Amino acid sequence: MGKLTDKVIGGIYEYYREDNNEVAYRGHAKLTTSRTKDSLFESVDSFHRKGEIFLKSGKYSWTVFRNNLRRPFGKMLKQRVVVEPTEMTFEELLILEGKWIQQGIKEGQCYLNHDSNPLKTFKRYNK
Repeated sequence: MGKLTDKVIGGIYEYYREDNNEVAYRGHAKLTTSRTKDSLFESVDSFHRKGEIFLKSGKYSWTVFRNNLRRPFGKMLKQRVVVEPTEMTFEELLILEGKWIQQGIKEGQCYLNHDSNPLKTFKRYNK
């Protein structure tokens, strides 16, 4: 996971419905040793849709969002970039993600996000 003060290259993505452009989910992605800047968001999509095949290292948590991607509903969801990857601290990335999620919730969207404050959650579980 790293520390909040770590410098990362990260960005924000969202999953939207093809039929009505409604945003169902927003999240962040950051460069890792297995992701390049060019394939950052494609790697994230693969991990969300079939994450258990990546279990060589790390954990894959089953979430409401990931479960929905594997249902017929998930075939309507496409990913797009909201904020292009740029250098920032991990804390800044979590704050940015939270702002985008909270904006979506105010608009009646982001209904597959179970966490509207990723920074607060990170601090709770990484003391």
